[in-house]
Amino acid sequence: MVLAGLLLACPLSARANIGDDIGQLRKHFGAAKDMGGQMLFQHDGYSICVYFDGSRAAMEVFVRDGSKKDKKGVALTELTQDDIDQILAAESVGFKWNQVQTSGGKTTWLRSDNKLIARLSVDSKSNDKTLMIMVNEK
Repeated sequence: MVLAGLLLACPLSARANIGDDIGQLRKHFGAAKDMGGQMLFQHDGYSICVYFDGSRAAMEVFVRDGSKKDKKGVALTELTQDDIDQILAAESVGFKWNQVQTSGGKTTWLRSDNKLIARLSVDSKSNDKTLMIMVNEK
């Protein structure tokens, strides 16, 4: 709940945004591991893999990593709808996210300025959820 409040109260300072450079990403997420063309951050219970187009973030991939616990002490390992809503709100920068239909049936949102797209992937075997936010290039 504290994370929700922080993200909603000041989304720009709470996290990085697509288009940020590595310095801005480190300021928001902390240290990262260089994974050969992408950077892996561990931040506030998430693993965030950031892919670059040149020197700017072009895609962020969010999964729960189990490093944060709920009030009962249980590790948070599943991305919830509340998590998704908070991440999208932080990435909205004043625009609205609209859910769109796709031919593949994956839950997908398009930001109202048409510059970003988000997609939720669910592994059919493990039911693990991954949220990807990326530049929408046509």
